[in-house]
Formats: sequence, C-alpha cells, structure tokens
Amino acid sequence: MHSSTALQMDAFSVEADGRPGGPDDVWPGFDRHDRVGIVLRGPLDALGASALMALSVTAFYDVLRAEHGDDYHRYADFYLFGQDADVADYGELDWWPAHKYVRTGPGAEELLRAVNDRAITRLVVPAGPPRDGALERQTRTSALDRLRTAIAYDPRGRVEGGDLAITADRVVESYVEVVLFAGSPWVDEATERAMKAWRETLFVAPKSARETYRRIAVADALALL
Repeated sequence: MHSSTALQMDAFSVEADGRPGGPDDVWPGFDRHDRVGIVLRGPLDALGASALMALSVTAFYDVLRAEHGDDYHRYADFYLFGQDADVADYGELDWWPAHKYVRTGPGAEELLRAVNDRAITRLVVPAGPPRDGALERQTRTSALDRLRTAIAYDPRGRVEGGDLAITADRVVESYVEVVLFAGSPWVDEATERAMKAWRETLFVAPKSARETYRRIAVADALALL
C-alpha cells in the first residue's frame, strides 16, 4: 500500500482524443467495487500499461480516502492474467498480493472463465488483430453483461491508433525500475539493457513515461483474447 501515500492523482497527466482529460476518461464512473484485469502474454508485458496500473490504484485509494480518511487497510481487487505465461512480481505497483496473478492456458475460453470468476469489470487486453479463440455462449454472455469498459495496450507502451495517453511521474517510473531490475528472474543482462532502452523511448521528461492506449468496445476486447 506504499503508493497510497506516495501518489496522488496529480502524478498523472491524461489526454483523451488529443485533449486534456482525467481519470474519468480512463475508467468512466469508477467506484470502489470495480475490478480491473490486465491480460498479458509475457511476464513483463503489463509494464506497457504501468501508467494505467498506477492511475487505477490511485483512483481506488482516492475513493477510500474520501470514504474513510486515512484509516483504510486494503489492496484493490485488481488482477493480472497470464495467458499461457507466468506473471512477474508487480507488487511494487501495488497490484498485490500475488494470488491476484493468475496463469491460464492459451485458450480464450479458459482465460475468460478466469476473468468472469473474479468478477472483472474493467478489462485491459493486448492490442492486435482479432484472434481465433472460441468462446462458449454462456461465458461470453456473462462477460458482456458485467464488463463496463475495455482498453487495448501494447507491451511496449505505445499502441497503434491510440486515443488515450497517460503520462506518469518519476515516482511511478521508480516502481517500474524495481519490477524490471530488482533481481527479477525474467530479466537477464541483455534483456535489462534492451528494456532500459525501450523505457527511455517513452520518456517525455526525465523519468516520466507517456504511454498510449486505445479504448475499445467490450465485444472487440473479447475477440482479442
């Protein structure tokens, strides 16, 4: 829960359709019962949505602060779904505890069942062409009935055709660096060099990364699973 004291919403700059925006452009009508889920296909893929992850946690803590002042002790019910992939340790970004890292098989049906079982209301998926994953009707219907918002991201941080951008300050980037470089079993020396260079392409100010996303219909998000 360290980010609940280290971050406020002024740590983020949001652009929507090329204009200044705010958290409601990311998650319209967000409340304390919302559950965010991010799908990844490599252990570190979700770092391409690190600004979104940190903003989501901050939005959650803002709700708790408004309701309880500083007397609250809980993590958001946010989940990471590794589709045929392990999930790195994202605890530094306050996506925690680790039981919220869910590995599924490669199939869309198994993945969406896991999403449904955890009552996800806001879904973040890797951008790309539609996939051939078959979904059972009741699984798809359950998801369509519950999911409120969907966003596409790119593991590299910049999605093609993005209509939403989030810039996070250097505190958030310091969390990213911990995930990447604090003895991660997924990062060898060559990968570390490559990922440092990749993160630097996102900087719009020293240690301040700007990531882009695309807001999509929920049905289109399911086609990407």
